[in-house]
Amino acid sequence: MSRPEITEDMIFQCFAAAQQSADSTKTAQSFVDVEEYENQIMYPEFARWARTAGYPQLATLFMKVAGEEKLHAVWLRELYDDIGVPDRGEDTQRAIDALTTIRANCDALIAQNPDGVVEKALKVAISVEEREYQDIYPRFRDQARARGDLREAEVYQRVVDSEAEHAEWFRAALHEFQAGQVQAAAH
Repeated sequence: MSRPEITEDMIFQCFAAAQQSADSTKTAQSFVDVEEYENQIMYPEFARWARTAGYPQLATLFMKVAGEEKLHAVWLRELYDDIGVPDRGEDTQRAIDALTTIRANCDALIAQNPDGVVEKALKVAISVEEREYQDIYPRFRDQARARGDLREAEVYQRVVDSEAEHAEWFRAALHEFQAGQVQAAAH
């Protein structure tokens, strides 16, 4: 039986990046769309992989971060009462499609190489969080500051700080996982 190959790059394609716009409301809508995607789809799927592979404590970490991603959307919604349900962004839809495409192969790979899938999910989570706190959301914060919207800039700064914390949690989890300090649950 041939082993399905899932690469980190394939999993990273399941990440949707919020898109900056000259219109701050459109930026906010893209942000909410992406944060809700991470909350409802991406991190719960990573948690499912970890649970299936026998790592419930890592599944719990993915779900904890998923919950905080939802909180980010709530913080920004407090500034924009009229956002409602944002349109599904093209990048978010692309990420959903990528995740759907690799799901079956990931399930087969988890059966053959559970540690490999979990390690790749942790590495991708680090990359996602680093990209958000180092690049994407600082630009949103700076855009709000340039407009003189200090309340919005403060929300984006809280998100930057939170995403940095998530990256650190995932780095620590990956280090412990690679060091053999995270034990698989008995099936």
